[in-house]
Amino acid sequence: MKRILALAILAALASSPAMAADRGFYAGFDLGQYAYDLDQGDIDASLGAALDDEGYEVLDGSSSTNEDGFTYGLILGYQIFRYLAVEAAYVDLGDSNYQANVVVTDGVESGDLNAKLTAESSGALVSALGILPLPYGWDVFGRAGLYLGSTDLSERWTGATGSRSYSDSATSQDFTWGAGVGFTQGDWTARLEYQQFMDVGDEDKTGEFDVGRIVFSAVHRF
Repeated sequence: MKRILALAILAALASSPAMAADRGFYAGFDLGQYAYDLDQGDIDASLGAALDDEGYEVLDGSSSTNEDGFTYGLILGYQIFRYLAVEAAYVDLGDSNYQANVVVTDGVESGDLNAKLTAESSGALVSALGILPLPYGWDVFGRAGLYLGSTDLSERWTGATGSRSYSDSATSQDFTWGAGVGFTQGDWTARLEYQQFMDVGDEDKTGEFDVGRIVFSAVHRF
């Protein structure tokens, strides 16, 4: 009797709308908040070294960063079976800004200098999802993938040293991981996920930094 009851419960779960979509393509979007992990002290030191190379000494100053904002992505995936899916996505990681206002001297005269640095990144994310189904349409999942990103850096100085600007860009392949929870109803799945993009950018051209995302996503199965 217990065996018959267990088989009946499994059959009911397998035929429910939340558990029906074990294979096939799906597409959707995500949106949420990003946060760059900039090392403000390291950037301060790099600015000081650059000014020293130009023959200036920093007498005083302050700096600040703006490292978070809105992020979004577009998702195309394939559910291989209930416990595994693969995805290709376009993600916009937004931008971060560093700004410094310092007083410098060349040994004869002193003056104010404003420096602003902006880094931004976007690109493709290819990843695999390991999925653990739970009752009532819920699941938890982990992600591991590769971010194929394009990162741009721009820098501008104005003030005592005159006005000058610098820009560079780089492509990179960066490890990405994530974890989240999903809920499926019919052909739709809603997910809440944290993602971490590791060492985005190029150490020599743009610098490297981590970027975290907290996103809500909705995907529809075909």
